[in-house]
Amino acid sequence: MNWLEIDKILYGIIARHDAVEDMLKEAKTQFKWNDSQVKSALLPLLKRNNFKEEFPKTTKKRSKRSTKRK
Repeated sequence: MNWLEIDKILYGIIARHDAVEDMLKEAKTQFKWNDSQVKSALLPLLKRNNFKEEFPKTTKKRSKRSTKRK
């Protein structure tokens, strides 16, 4: 598991919880980290606070329209 995957999971944890203590507790049990590891991974993401813009939605692919006139 790389840091990008871990960040996606942590952003999900942030989105699910309102209290920071709950976020820290879930991340600690999810990754089996100690307190300092959880704080060093989660708190910078909370300070950044732009996790909504991190994962843009993909657009549907559309076929090209014909340029021929009828």
